[in-house]
Amino acid sequence: MKKYIIYSLLALITVSCEIVDAIDQNPPNNLVPDNVIQTSDDAQALLNGAYGQIVSFSVSHYYMYSELIPSAMIGTMSTAGGGSANAQFAENDLLSDNGNINSFWKIIYTVVDAANNSIKLTQELPDSEITPTLRTEIIGEAHFLRAMATFDVLRYFGQFYDLSSDLGVVLRTEPVNFITRSKPRSTVSECYNQILTDLNFAIENAPEFSVNYRASKVAAQALKAKVLLFMGNYTEAAVMADVVINSGARSLEPTFAETFNKGLNSQEIILQIYRDADSDTDQNNRKRFYSGRAGTTWFPELMTGDPRQPLTYSGATVVKTNNETTFRPTYFLRLAEMYLIKSEGLARSGASIEASLIPLNVIRNRAGNADAVATTNEEVLDLIFEEIIKELAFENGSDWFAAIRFDKAMELKSTITSVDQYILPLPLAEIEGNEFIDLTDQNPGYNF
Repeated sequence: MKKYIIYSLLALITVSCEIVDAIDQNPPNNLVPDNVIQTSDDAQALLNGAYGQIVSFSVSHYYMYSELIPSAMIGTMSTAGGGSANAQFAENDLLSDNGNINSFWKIIYTVVDAANNSIKLTQELPDSEITPTLRTEIIGEAHFLRAMATFDVLRYFGQFYDLSSDLGVVLRTEPVNFITRSKPRSTVSECYNQILTDLNFAIENAPEFSVNYRASKVAAQALKAKVLLFMGNYTEAAVMADVVINSGARSLEPTFAETFNKGLNSQEIILQIYRDADSDTDQNNRKRFYSGRAGTTWFPELMTGDPRQPLTYSGATVVKTNNETTFRPTYFLRLAEMYLIKSEGLARSGASIEASLIPLNVIRNRAGNADAVATTNEEVLDLIFEEIIKELAFENGSDWFAAIRFDKAMELKSTITSVDQYILPLPLAEIEGNEFIDLTDQNPGYNF
């Protein structure tokens, strides 16, 4: 009976953020007893359900959207898939009723809600049913997942690049129910503060690194380095990236190829989705319907001659993130990115050219390229941008967000003519279903 209760709760979590569909229903959390989690195994199963939302291919594809949408928007991919909805990303001409945008929004908040349920119900589990260490680690992992999902929804749907902006996203720190489902947008600063609060909690309480498909202390440190970089806290970002580099939890693979060919055994990957032969079936959309195609304009020009090019794409075929030998994983965090964050953080915070180039050249040398040479800080930043593209293309929006940070987006794509296009419109379904949000709260440029 206990298993059926857990499965029912996970099903409720999956739909609890679908506000429009749930608006006339009873509160999801009122449909289950307070003691729905009765043992530590139940608490672990609930946390596993949160991870399951990230890797799910039976509902909206969090893991694929985080590759296809940003890559299509900047042009490292020429398309995110067939149909008019996907064409809007490649053309940078998006409508608020785009079904893929709505699905992306909903699946991110489904992960947030799953994490919130895990935190709340694991906290309420009696001491007799769970050890203090396991309780702390489960809640620590859940805080990481909430931080990661909140960061994603902020950088895709909020003005993440302006800490003074009121146009953040809806912050959710408790399970969605009849009372809590409608909430206003928070400011960008409030969103970042919540993300950092969750990451600091995870750094203190999540488990030590064990496998590269679960959250850990070092994953929280790595994500914090990235968040600090996005916030413009460059010195702190460089310091935190250096903490990850020197933690000993992860190490660079000898070659770029080995980073990806080793799959779950890679020593470099900090966080990816779990993939194996059992999950790579003909029914898996990742295998059958991977719709990304390599870019055809500025991207191949930049990649020409770089040893990583044939390992990244071949013609129009995406190779890196559609790697059949490792069952097509999605990469969220890896150690090479920490070297590039350190380099960028140093360059943007007044460090010497020589100091800024040291971590950059570690990655260049690993790829088989000679040391970069620069005489001005502007040249250093250009080199860092190019290295991010060559090293991190298709990985969790790295290419798209680098183009924004380095003010390259409008230069690289003629269809990007305004900063308003740096973020997606709020889904029309959210505007219609959230009593605290109306058309006046829509992101600039999408008021229709």
